[in-house]
Amino acid sequence: MIPLFKSQFSIGNSILTAEKILDIAKLNSLEHVALVEDSFYGFRVFNNLFQEEGINLVFGLRISVVNSGIDENERSSKLVLFAKDNEGIQDLKRLYSSASLNDCKSLILSEYSKDDFKNLKVCVPFYDSYVFNNLFYFGLSHIDIKHLDPVYFIEDNNHPFDSQIKSVIDGLGVKTETVKTILHHNKDEFSALQMYKATCNRSGGRPPTFQNPNLNHFCSDEFCWESYKDATT
Repeated sequence: MIPLFKSQFSIGNSILTAEKILDIAKLNSLEHVALVEDSFYGFRVFNNLFQEEGINLVFGLRISVVNSGIDENERSSKLVLFAKDNEGIQDLKRLYSSASLNDCKSLILSEYSKDDFKNLKVCVPFYDSYVFNNLFYFGLSHIDIKHLDPVYFIEDNNHPFDSQIKSVIDGLGVKTETVKTILHHNKDEFSALQMYKATCNRSGGRPPTFQNPNLNHFCSDEFCWESYKDATT
């Protein structure tokens, strides 16, 4: 099982600071750390911190994608793109900028060839992927990624629908990797994460409270380092 950290630079999705992730890595003698962020904002901070400590950083971005951008009914889904090397970092910047600046705020896959991804490792996240969308949103995501040799992530965070997602992925006959998304350190920090996410995602209506944070599909305290340790020791 591979831990995939996400930091506060992915605003509204994690309460882990760069320094906290570094502390976890040092205390647990991690030789490398895989980071999956929603933006490039923290890359330089992480790169400098981990270089100073001699810990390898594997940097990835979670990017919205669509197949063609022509079908107005097409629902965007997520891919995780990891840079294989320094050239991969430059490719990540280019693709991230493209996705951020176009009208649909997503990377339009039909506009790119396999060669555009040669310095990147393409992965399909367990949540928010086209598999997830098609399972729960009635088949509104259609992306062609077989030529990119993707790896599909498998997670188990005690969500009631985790087994349904895994069953669909198992039926695809694709390459898989078991991972654990890390958004906070210990389970007792779950309430703080809930309140942070609710506050950052607030858009109107009834304000969030500790008793009712308005996060209907975020109901597990398993997205933490403590749970990863429990599952691997």
